[in-house]
Amino acid sequence: MLTVDELKKIGFEYADKLGADRSASEFIIMHKFGVTRTELIIGEKRLPDAAAEELRVCLERFSRGEPLQYIVGSEEFMSLEFKVTPDVLIPRPETELLVETLIDMFKDFAAPTFIDVGTGSGCIAVSLAKYLPSARITALDISPAALSVAAGNATANGVADRIDFIGHDIMLGFPSLPAADCVVSNPPYIRNGEILSLDKNVREFEPLSALCGGADGLDFYRRITKCAVLKSGGVLAYETGFDQSEAVGEILRRQGFKDIRIIPDLEGRGRVVLGVK
Repeated sequence: MLTVDELKKIGFEYADKLGADRSASEFIIMHKFGVTRTELIIGEKRLPDAAAEELRVCLERFSRGEPLQYIVGSEEFMSLEFKVTPDVLIPRPETELLVETLIDMFKDFAAPTFIDVGTGSGCIAVSLAKYLPSARITALDISPAALSVAAGNATANGVADRIDFIGHDIMLGFPSLPAADCVVSNPPYIRNGEILSLDKNVREFEPLSALCGGADGLDFYRRITKCAVLKSGGVLAYETGFDQSEAVGEILRRQGFKDIRIIPDLEGRGRVVLGVK
């Protein structure tokens, strides 16, 4: 058996050999082997000897550009744990702004209904169900593998009974569903011409189908806005790229949405766009 201190030393030495960040070794030890921050600092917890070789393999993957979240198989979002695989995008902090906005908006509704378009890992749908205990969500995705990941995350977070997962290509229009109080989406919004300029860890490891938004990055916004199944007074809510919020707001205006709101992120850039049917 190895102590955590001994494993840390092995990880640091191997990270240095690979030219990798030492902090990646600590991240892997914590998330791959279930070591808490306190246990990492104290260093006395014991782990199987095999952990050393597993750590080396993980560091080699990291040195080739693979995101740590795929290596350890999980990511935290909205203080919840989500399984992630290369079939889904890694949840990002920017999306928390979208979810927090909707939680605040619908917290006093008796039983709000949502349609999450392009659910991926399920981070939006699961978080809404977790923090709005009376909500019901329909989560759509074209990828059966993504839906499987999302369904697992719903089960792990205790909300599977209030989320329906449906395989569907939204570019064909909405499936036959009851009108919802809110349609929400963090759709693919990277311009096709910008894909090659993305960081290697995104470009080579995350699913391109969840990134490519057409020539101007707005294809999915146009399609969803045109056919969103919403109640009168229902809300259409989007996450956008850092320079797309005004254009997305204009798409909503042209489709007759009113009370358009753009909510900035911590850097002051428009990230969330809302419109009322």
